[in-house]
Amino acid sequence: MRDVDVVVVGSGAAGLAAALAARAEGAGRVLVAEAEGVVGGSSRLSGGLIMGAGTRYQRALGIDVDAESLFHDYLQVNRWNVDAAVVRRLCEFAGPTVEWLGDLGVEYHPELVFGGDERVPRVHVPVGRGQAVVDVLHRHCRELDVDVALGQRIDRLAVGDDGVVAGVAVGDDEIRAGAVVLASGGFANDPAKLARFYPSAAATGNAWYIGAAGARGDALELGAQVRAQTTGHDRGLRLLHAGFAPILEAYLPGWLVLVNAKGHRFCDETAPYGMMDFLVREQGDRVWAVFDRPTLERATQAGAARYKQAIPGSSKYQSPHWTTEVVDQMVREGKVATASTIEDLAAALGLPGVALAGSVQRYNRAVESGVDDQFGKYRSFLDAIAQPPFYGVELRPSTVCFTSFGLRIDPDARVLDEASAPITGLYAAGECTGGVVGAHYVGSGNSYANITTYGRIAGAAAARHAGA
Repeated sequence: MRDVDVVVVGSGAAGLAAALAARAEGAGRVLVAEAEGVVGGSSRLSGGLIMGAGTRYQRALGIDVDAESLFHDYLQVNRWNVDAAVVRRLCEFAGPTVEWLGDLGVEYHPELVFGGDERVPRVHVPVGRGQAVVDVLHRHCRELDVDVALGQRIDRLAVGDDGVVAGVAVGDDEIRAGAVVLASGGFANDPAKLARFYPSAAATGNAWYIGAAGARGDALELGAQVRAQTTGHDRGLRLLHAGFAPILEAYLPGWLVLVNAKGHRFCDETAPYGMMDFLVREQGDRVWAVFDRPTLERATQAGAARYKQAIPGSSKYQSPHWTTEVVDQMVREGKVATASTIEDLAAALGLPGVALAGSVQRYNRAVESGVDDQFGKYRSFLDAIAQPPFYGVELRPSTVCFTSFGLRIDPDARVLDEASAPITGLYAAGECTGGVVGAHYVGSGNSYANITTYGRIAGAAAARHAGA
């Protein structure tokens, strides 16, 4: 005898979308179990940007893009190293999911943005960010009598003798269900799991996570009970950070100049952060930013950070890290090196003096000509490193945005076992899954598209199974 038709573990956007999709597919009673005391998980803390192709919002702006081109770009960026059939389903349904959210009441800014390096913008920006999306989903869950139980951290699955997942349990309390959807988020708030499953993030020495406290990898433990297959080891998204203070800054100001341990530039410093993660990994996860005092002062006086990407709805704001006040404080604390010559700065940073001086000279020639003949950075971001004092600081990819190791699913969001067979009655969506978001982040909106799209797919599939 079942207590509910579908139980969803986790109340982030994936879980709430799954609950609504289950109800729409005919599930009579749906329960969402949330480990924390607030609805929304990491989704409510996110910017909520959503990638999609072929939406009415794009058509209104004359943007011609379809799911097939998104799929092509997705595979190319990831060198085909993703579960292609699962990604194809994501690309096909991400656009309709953007519109579904709009139909529910999510309001988008009129402007779309580029998530990474696509040729036309695919990213939709919700007014009110991720919290607004969660609020809309939660409101509809209440209207459809979806029960949300807070403070209920599921500690095991209820599994029958036939291996069918038939519910969940918390302590001595067991909820019998026709199907279970795992949507409990990532694991970055569990240091042991971070070190084991995302070692390149943990190994930087000062990793810190921007998501919710409940992201402790519960789905991994629950999946292990039924020998679920996992995939995506050492995948996620990291942002460069100087170690000044744990304040999120997704983009680097474009005027910074980055060099590697050899003292050489290695990229366009305005590269999308998904690409920057890869580029920095190629440099051994240690790079240095160099600049001079006049550039820093001009950036501070401008009153708004010079980022290449501008997000609608974000008022022009100053960088939380790269201002005269902050840098001067970091000099006093020994976190930023300063010198009167580039050679002395190199010595203070432990970099080759001749190489760093040559890199700066070449960069300054690019500033004079207005053409970055090395990496093609836009002219508007070219600022000379010419007048002392000069500054340098080590950056590491320390900010952990999300994790991408998790349960392997098929295109219907069914969790697969070690023999690659579906585990009957068990579905998963969002950050707790692997194989969807690849080693190379496609760009802003990739993660939120994944959680909302596969939340819908998982919920509908779970309801159909429960009904059958």
